[in-house]
Amino acid sequence: MMRAGKGEAEKKIRMLTEKTKQLRTILEVNKKILMSSPLSQLLSYIVYSAINLLKADAGTLRLADRRENVLLLKTSVGTRRAPHTRRLPIDENSIAGRTFLRGKPIKCLNISRSSLYPWNGVETEKFTSLLTVPLKKGNINLGVFSIYTKKRRNFSRLDMEIIKIFASQVTLAIINRNYLEKVYQAAITEDLTGLYNQRYLYKRLEEEINRARRFNHFLSLIFIDLDNLKKINDSFGHLAGDKILKRISKIVRESIRKIDLPARYGGDEIVVILPETDTSSAYVLAERIRKRVENTFSGTNFSVTVSIGVATYPEHSLEKMDLLHKADLAMYVAKQRGKNRVVSLSSRESITF
Repeated sequence: MMRAGKGEAEKKIRMLTEKTKQLRTILEVNKKILMSSPLSQLLSYIVYSAINLLKADAGTLRLADRRENVLLLKTSVGTRRAPHTRRLPIDENSIAGRTFLRGKPIKCLNISRSSLYPWNGVETEKFTSLLTVPLKKGNINLGVFSIYTKKRRNFSRLDMEIIKIFASQVTLAIINRNYLEKVYQAAITEDLTGLYNQRYLYKRLEEEINRARRFNHFLSLIFIDLDNLKKINDSFGHLAGDKILKRISKIVRESIRKIDLPARYGGDEIVVILPETDTSSAYVLAERIRKRVENTFSGTNFSVTVSIGVATYPEHSLEKMDLLHKADLAMYVAKQRGKNRVVSLSSRESITF
């Protein structure tokens, strides 16, 4: 009897020790979650942490898109996804959808026998058990994350308690990160066009020039100015001018790459930073934007065109403000030469006003 009692006590001690260890892990995870930078990195870290926390083999995380009523795969660790499983409808026909709707964890001991599992055969053969947990806090439901094991595993009550605590903390971290990113985005963009503001332009231009210098890359700027905006404002009012500026800003965003950075520099001036872009490539892009603007407003009541200047590091300048100045001067030369054109000055070309 004494031996049985002693064995039971040792078992409880082991459970408490394991629980304490897992809770300590959660605290460490929380610290790192709060220090994590972009949301994409945070989501990857969350999945890695969940795998380590429960000693699993793989994991995924999905966030809900309420407009399309789907769960979008954001992170996958240790497994690959077939294309048709990257967007799961929020319904009762999948484990992820069912977990999201019911707001409670769901475990599956043998996924190969589950009709709710959308993996292909190759993936199903790699893993046996699954635990899917909602990312939920109160009435807020963000999505789900799942962990997978190669061996059959009946997740214990302790596992479920730990993962619920973890999920609750993760949900708060994602909410906070989304909020902080919205605040940060508001601080670096301006309201009318949604383009980056001048202060952020200066910061990023300095960073990109330093990067171009370090890796011996080109860096170009295009300086865009609306032609005759004052005349449009005087004839049709400032609301019409604002609408035109918004439309042209949209054209610029649609014409550039994801790595390019468009900013509103002044009233009707837009500057775009083009990393790893030489003068000829920047000129081609600028000409594309010019033509799109011209074609967009052709046949309308507004005679809207743009004049664009191009300057390139290191060809035209080695310094941030001087490079910006050269692009600005090139834009004024385009105005001098009749507007609605793109100009890239050579380093020897004279400028007269």
